[in-house]
Amino acid sequence: MAKRTLSDRWADVALRTKITGVTVFILFLGLIVAGVGTLSLLQPQLLNGLDRELQQLRNDPTLALQPGADSGALTRPDVLNAGPQYYVAVLSADGEVLYDNERTMRVSPPTVLPLSLDWVVENGDGVRQLSSPEGVKWHFVTTPISADGEPRGTLLIAASTAAVNQVMAKYIVIFSGFGIAVILLGAALTRILVTTTFLPLAQVEQTALEISRGDFSKRIMVESPHTEVGHLGESLNVMLDRLDGSLADQAATIEKMRRFVGDAGHELRTPLVSVRGYAELYRMGALQDEEQVGQAMDRIEKEAIRMTSLVEDLLALARLDERRPLQLTSLNLNELAHDAALDAGAQAPDRAVTAVEDPAAPVVTGDEHKVRQLMTNLFGNALRHTPEGSPIEIVVSSSSDTGMSSFEIVDHGDGVPEQIRSKIFDRFWRADSSRNRETGGSGLGLAIVRSIVDAHGGRVSVRETPGGGATFRVDLPSAPPPTDTVPVIKQG
Repeated sequence: MAKRTLSDRWADVALRTKITGVTVFILFLGLIVAGVGTLSLLQPQLLNGLDRELQQLRNDPTLALQPGADSGALTRPDVLNAGPQYYVAVLSADGEVLYDNERTMRVSPPTVLPLSLDWVVENGDGVRQLSSPEGVKWHFVTTPISADGEPRGTLLIAASTAAVNQVMAKYIVIFSGFGIAVILLGAALTRILVTTTFLPLAQVEQTALEISRGDFSKRIMVESPHTEVGHLGESLNVMLDRLDGSLADQAATIEKMRRFVGDAGHELRTPLVSVRGYAELYRMGALQDEEQVGQAMDRIEKEAIRMTSLVEDLLALARLDERRPLQLTSLNLNELAHDAALDAGAQAPDRAVTAVEDPAAPVVTGDEHKVRQLMTNLFGNALRHTPEGSPIEIVVSSSSDTGMSSFEIVDHGDGVPEQIRSKIFDRFWRADSSRNRETGGSGLGLAIVRSIVDAHGGRVSVRETPGGGATFRVDLPSAPPPTDTVPVIKQG
């Protein structure tokens, strides 16, 4: 097993933890930068203030001596009784300490190096540094002491940096306390904000879990559609709606396919049983004379014709279900209706089949072969379900308002009851529950009609014919009017 890298481990961390951790890290880094920057500016300022204070004492040392001291007539008690805030010492001309206020100091005084009077005269203008035995830093200034108008010694005044260090230590403690409080508060607020913001994601997760268990009706409640999570929820709801619709269509398709296969098997089984029965009678010698053999062969031929017709209809429906591209052209509906009426009249010479054409000569956009098949199937349905000798008409009409042209097959038979008009276009559906095959139909003719109409973007319906019978109406999209182009003649 390969060793997990840091990036792999980071990828496994929850998003809430990542955001909280990054926020805390940014706060910590910002506080560190702010603290270090403040320290780097604060300490020099405090030391500069201490140096300015010592420079003032160099000009007027009475502030560091015993109250009432006179800088022009400095005495020993003025130094010995000086306050504990400063270290005050008097040095000889050789730089040795003659006396100081050590006894009044609360801390150890600094170690004074021999500072000769000559050095003080030459270099005594600035602030210098000393150290105590404990390592505490001291800043000091010096000024010459005159007697009878001539320099006799040196006055040294020093101030400890311990106060500056205490201020810095207090600042670090206070800043660290507030920094920790800010980090904890930022982490808590970030956690609360992230948890509240990602709460819809938990609902998405719960919804996805319920959907995975088979409840496809679940949807995500989107309370804030303008947020990123709201956009995600709406997108998932759209996807779930399409998925639910696809699953419903798939289930319906599977159910139709099962019913279709069952009906097809039922339709094919009966003629196959008949063919097998006659074949077994012939093989067993039950058909003795030529008349019985001829009758059996006639029945076998008719059953084979029926099976051929059924298989052709099934293949036609299969091709229509594949949604193959149609060969769309502009079709004159009057001409197609006239040809279909002639074909139907040839099949039934005892009937009066007429075509009522529209003077407007409507033109539709469609596949000529499919539209002719559409009319043929409707005429065949009318011929099978109406009494012999009854007339049939095909009426062509157009409507400029709807952009559709239509034709109607009008028969004068028993008609179609209103309660079954929505079912007659289903595959293998028959009006009689006993599946009487005397008419020779396969139950697929009207299903093919609807499939062809749907492929053309049209509509098919059935209504009662005035006086009795059924009228099948088919609406097809009208072809756009031709655009006449006028040639442009350039003069030159």
